[in-house]
Amino acid sequence: MGKDIFIIDTRCHLNKSMKKIFEKNGFECEVAEGFSGVPEDVLRKAKGFQAIVIFVNKKLQDSDVEILKDNGNKMILCCSAGFDNIPKHDLLKEAGIRVARVPSYSPSSIAEYAISSMFALAKNIQRSYEMTKLADFRIGGLHCILLEDKTVGIIGTGLIGKKTVQKVAGMVDKVICYDAYPANDWIKTVPNAEYVDMDTLFANSNIISIHVPLLKETQHLINKDTIEKMKKDVIIINTSRGEIINTPDLVDGLKSKKIMGVALDVFEGEKAFMFKDMSKVGFENYPELEDLVSMDNVIISSHVAFYTDESIRQITDKTYNNFLGFVGKGDVDEKAVVV
Repeated sequence: MGKDIFIIDTRCHLNKSMKKIFEKNGFECEVAEGFSGVPEDVLRKAKGFQAIVIFVNKKLQDSDVEILKDNGNKMILCCSAGFDNIPKHDLLKEAGIRVARVPSYSPSSIAEYAISSMFALAKNIQRSYEMTKLADFRIGGLHCILLEDKTVGIIGTGLIGKKTVQKVAGMVDKVICYDAYPANDWIKTVPNAEYVDMDTLFANSNIISIHVPLLKETQHLINKDTIEKMKKDVIIINTSRGEIINTPDLVDGLKSKKIMGVALDVFEGEKAFMFKDMSKVGFENYPELEDLVSMDNVIISSHVAFYTDESIRQITDKTYNNFLGFVGKGDVDEKAVVV
C-alpha cells in the first residue's frame, strides 16, 4: 500500500469522514491538523502522496505549485463547489497536477439556511432573544414584517438558487430571479416565480438572497450603487462568497437604515477566522466586521450553511469518487474536473 491521500486540516468532521472512507477501501491516508494557513513545512510532509485534499478554510498559493511538483503530488481534491483557493490553472496544468471539485452537495442544506435567515431577520428573532436574555420583555422596536405578501429576489439560479426558489415560493407572494444564464424551462415549474433583469430585482425585492460563485463579474456585486437601487428596508442574505458584497458599503447601508437587516454566512476576510476560535483576538484589524457584529439586525455565522449530516456524506463520497476517477478505478465526472 503506497501513500495516497494527504488531508490538509478541514477543521470539521470531514477530517474523520475522509480518512474513514479512504482507509476502509485500502488507501493510505494522513491528516495534517493544528496550524493556520498552509505552512511550507506542512505541505512538504505530503511528499510522495498522490493527492492533496483541501477545503474552503485553506488556500494554496501559486508559489506552492513547485512544492507540490517536488512532492510528486498528482492531484488536488477540493471538498467544495468553489475552487478559488487553488493556484492558477495554467501553473497546475504545466506541473501535471489535476484538480477536481464537488460541484454540488445537498443544495437544500444551504437553501434552508438562507430561508431560516430570512425569517430570523423578518421576525426580529435575534433582537428579541438578546433582550429576553436580559429579562427585558418590552416589545418596542420588535415589530416584524409579514412575508406572505412580500417579494423575494434570488440572484443566481444554480442548484442552490433553484432549491431556495422552490422552498421559499410557497411562503411569499412572488419570487423574482436573475441569472446570467436563465433556466427558462425550469422557472415555469414555479408558478409565482419569474426572471427579471438585475435592476428590476434590486428595485422590487423586499429580501435579496445571493447564490452566485465568486467571479470577476460578481466581485462586489453588492456595493454602494446597487444598494442605492434597492427598496428601503431590504433584507440581504449571503451564503455564497464574502467578496460578492463590498463590506464598507454594506455597513453604510445599515447605518443609514436603507437596509433592514443582513445575514452573512460568508464575509470578506473570512479566511482569517474560518473554523477557528478567535475569541482572544476579537475583530482587531477588521473594523467593518466589528461594526457588523455590534448590530442587532445583523446575523454573522461561520460558513456553516452547508454543514449538515447529508452534506458531509455527499462531500466525502464525491471526493472519494473523484480520486477513483483520476487513478483510473472509476468514472471521471467531467463536471467535477477543474484542471
